[in-house]
Amino acid sequence: MSARSRVTAYRPLVEFGCGANTKDMGVPTVVWAKLSACMVLLAVVPDRVCCAAVPGQHNSSELVPGVSPCWQMEEFKVQEECSPCNTIQSKWWAACGSTGYIEKIVCVKSNKTDYKSCHSAVREESLFWRFEAVMMSLTVLFVLVVIKRQRVLDRRASERVRKQIESS
Repeated sequence: MSARSRVTAYRPLVEFGCGANTKDMGVPTVVWAKLSACMVLLAVVPDRVCCAAVPGQHNSSELVPGVSPCWQMEEFKVQEECSPCNTIQSKWWAACGSTGYIEKIVCVKSNKTDYKSCHSAVREESLFWRFEAVMMSLTVLFVLVVIKRQRVLDRRASERVRKQIESS
């Protein structure tokens, strides 16, 4: 076997590398559309979850201009744990608007009661496990796509090698 025929025999392995068209990969267009939709969802959903609130940004003291909440200036104690806002609170309290959860606090020095936006641990855990499930599903899906593509490429390479052996 000459050096030229050896190079030609291994060409399919190089030809079908990263620059292959999607129709040449053996993966249906429908799968690519679904993967694109999943990626868009992953780009949009975490932005709403992660950036829902910045601590100290929403509180009941915002209604009075020039007055900062006491919990930003001094120590405070949580009087009521983080709980979901009801419909009236969600409409009228700025602290409920960002996360949908509030906690009642009492400032130690001034003994002033205020409400502060908070994140629910149960909701955060739920969102975490949902994220994990999506990531595991995508991992499995991409593993299957890689296996399918590898089989297609192996089959094409062996076909070309077989044809070259038959022709010589």
